[in-house]
Amino acid sequence: MRARAYQLPSDAYRELEAQILEQLRVGDQVQLRHLLGDHDLEVELLSGEWRVLLAELGDFYQIVDVPSRIARMAVSPDELSEFVDVLRDPARVARWQPISFGLAELADALPVDSDLVGLVILEESDDWLWAEPVSELVAIRPEVFELLEPHMRALMAAGDYAALARLTEDHCEGCVEFSPEQWRVLLRHVRERVPELMSVFEARIAGAVDYVNVREALAQVADPRYQPSLDAWLRVHAPVAEYALYFRDASLERREFEPSGLLPLPRRSTQPMRVVPPDEHAAVAGEPVTGSPDTIPFPGRPR
Repeated sequence: MRARAYQLPSDAYRELEAQILEQLRVGDQVQLRHLLGDHDLEVELLSGEWRVLLAELGDFYQIVDVPSRIARMAVSPDELSEFVDVLRDPARVARWQPISFGLAELADALPVDSDLVGLVILEESDDWLWAEPVSELVAIRPEVFELLEPHMRALMAAGDYAALARLTEDHCEGCVEFSPEQWRVLLRHVRERVPELMSVFEARIAGAVDYVNVREALAQVADPRYQPSLDAWLRVHAPVAEYALYFRDASLERREFEPSGLLPLPRRSTQPMRVVPPDEHAAVAGEPVTGSPDTIPFPGRPR
């Protein structure tokens, strides 16, 4: 889940402030987006950027609900100068640099020592959830993992594997995608050849400290006949750095939608029609039985 930062002129923000704060609380995203329609700047913040930002700037008004995928912050024009000072703090800028894309743009765009604008941060719509999940091996640089690890583990503890995948892919160095059959074969080969690696697959997240051992174990199952992409990645990209790894299992994300009401139709959606005998049909209708079965009309039966 990403977020967007909206900059509003101070007069527009002050006029709408009570409504904005109310909608931040009640969670009506559509109404809130409507209120922010007069913004003069919009900056996209990647999944890790807003998480790190909101986690470290808790003194500003914010609402974060991980299970509900809600992430919101409001900075009034009167607070803007303090917010910009924090955002441009050299030590913080250097620490955030590995994940800074939208954050750097936002820091440059906001005015310094000014109350000319207000700022609202709002989570994106849930359209991204409808992308078909895939199984992947995601590689994350250690300096990025250091910033994101608490948020990754919080999402895994909450069981939000879709948001976890979004977070890791927004800030990864690279990833290897597996088809459903390749993923099944990979797990089978792991069980047969390096069973100790199964605990890493089940843990989902492996830190950079374990990278060398995990990479050597993966090399034993990277058969180019079955796993050409994994084999190529291990030969070309794996030696570049000691990555943290996320093992993305698509079945965990699909499972999230199964109880949501989006269930597949049963294989047979209709029941066989029971043919009512003539005597029973006439008795139910309260009519005398006349004629033979061949002369009595039935639904769907020609006269």
